[in-house]
Amino acid sequence: MSVFFETIQESVDMAHFYTHIAVTLLCWVLVIMAILIDLWDGIYTARKLGEKLHSHKFRHTVQKAGEYWRLLLFGFIADTLGLLLPWYALPYITMVLCVSLVFIEMKSVFEHYKRRKSRLAQLPEIAARIVECVTEQDAKKLIATIKEELEKDKKE
Repeated sequence: MSVFFETIQESVDMAHFYTHIAVTLLCWVLVIMAILIDLWDGIYTARKLGEKLHSHKFRHTVQKAGEYWRLLLFGFIADTLGLLLPWYALPYITMVLCVSLVFIEMKSVFEHYKRRKSRLAQLPEIAARIVECVTEQDAKKLIATIKEELEKDKKE
C-alpha cells in the first residue's frame, strides 16, 4: 500500500497539489458566501415588503446548500483524478461549478431586487387603503396619491 502512495506522490507535484486544494477551498468559500448573501437579501426583501419570515424558507436555503455541496464534491472528485495528469493545473470542474452557482445566487439577488421595486408588492397595502375609503372624496384623494407615487417612480 505504501508503494502505491509513493508512486502517486512521485507523479503529483506537491505544489500542484497544494494549489489544487487552495483553489478548491476558495471556490467552496465563495459558494457559501453567495448562499449567505442570497439569504441575507431574501430576509431584507421580506422585511421590506412586510412579509413574515417562515422556517420553510430557511430550510430551503439549507437544502440548497446541501445540493450545492454535493455538486462541489463531485467536482472535487473529478478534479482530484485530474491531479494525475501533468497538464491539469487547476481544479477546472470545481471552478466552473463555482462560477455557475455564484451566478445562480446573483440572479436570485436580482430577482429579490425586482420584487422590492415592483408595484405588485404594494397591492395588499393599496387594497387595504381603498377599502378604508368611506366617501367619494377619500377615494379621489387616494387615487391622486397613487398617481403621484407612480410619477415619482418614473422619474427615479
